[in-house]
Amino acid sequence: MNILKMNFKPLLTMLLFGFVALNCSSDDSIDEPPQNLNPTVILECDAFQSNNAEAILVLENVNDGVDYIINCVASVEIDLLIKPGVIIEFSDGSGMKVKESGSINAMATSSNPIRFSGTTKEKGAWKGIMVSSESLNNRFEFVTMEYAGASGLTSNSEPASLILMTDTYFRLNLVTIKNSLSNGIAATGFDYNVEINNTVINNCNIPLYVDTNMVKDISGGNFTGNSTDVIRLSAGQDGSIITSQTWKTLSVPYRTADDIVIKNGAELTLEPGVILEFEDGKGLELDKLFNESSALIAVGTPTNPITFTGVTKAPGAWKALAIHRSSSVLTQFNNVLIEYAGGAGAGGAIEMWVDPVLTVTNTTFKDIDACALYNRYDPTNPNLNESNNTTVNVNGDYMCND
Repeated sequence: MNILKMNFKPLLTMLLFGFVALNCSSDDSIDEPPQNLNPTVILECDAFQSNNAEAILVLENVNDGVDYIINCVASVEIDLLIKPGVIIEFSDGSGMKVKESGSINAMATSSNPIRFSGTTKEKGAWKGIMVSSESLNNRFEFVTMEYAGASGLTSNSEPASLILMTDTYFRLNLVTIKNSLSNGIAATGFDYNVEINNTVINNCNIPLYVDTNMVKDISGGNFTGNSTDVIRLSAGQDGSIITSQTWKTLSVPYRTADDIVIKNGAELTLEPGVILEFEDGKGLELDKLFNESSALIAVGTPTNPITFTGVTKAPGAWKALAIHRSSSVLTQFNNVLIEYAGGAGAGGAIEMWVDPVLTVTNTTFKDIDACALYNRYDPTNPNLNESNNTTVNVNGDYMCND
């Protein structure tokens, strides 16, 4: 294993000391501050490549300041271990790509954290770290990333300080990401095995832009203090929700850039207090075209309702909650606020297709550019249970049909 260290020979030190002692009297001695004998190391671009016989596998904490500088987009093709206390700075426009054959493991402590920074202390000074590896070694703990987020590291994802590509395995715990020019974390592919715990992301453009199916693996943290305080969701490339999951109430709303589709019998549960924002013209579909017994469970409380809203605060900004042929008795809206829906050809804020089983109670429909409830293809829905609902500034009737 190649471990980068700075070693100084004791014999040379003794000879130099003896020479000074012979040429200086005790009266001439001067107390000098201790010298940092281990200077910052400039890492070569092939330092972590598998075809390099002297590839570095471990980065040690070699001094009290910046330990290493990277002046290029370094390719990590080996299992790279970064020891506690290490500080790595990236020059302008540089970054790191962890390839499929490699991994990155940066596990530190609260008293001796690891830091990835830029030589220039400005947002977007360096590109960030991109990971395309399924290795179980990929872990950050007590790590700070700052001044990254420039574009150009990859054309297959949004720019971010930390970019996770399709199929990536990663665990983040007690990580701080700040001062990113773009996203803090971007993971807009699919088939991830990622957990984000106790993470703080601030002073970025958007804290997280992630695959819809990754939401269940965000356990907590603080994502406020950014230009736009939301968790932006990507559901492209057939990113439908196909496994049962719960979306937690976090410090910021969720905002979807794509239609959310729940299918294959999956059950999506929203915790009380969840806010789900839809970008213009987007919506949610349950079971889409077939009876797959999927379910959407949105049960809030009177003091902590669940909110479906639009990014644009105007009637008809987003489409609808389209509940198709589902026969699941679990689908329900209780203590829910639905506002600014009814756009893009929707007949109602909640659209029912082919008599789905549905319960809607204690729900407020507000600023809707359509009806509140809309039954498509049939005059009534015998499987609808509704009561104690309220309409405020609804353009259509409370209940409509074709």
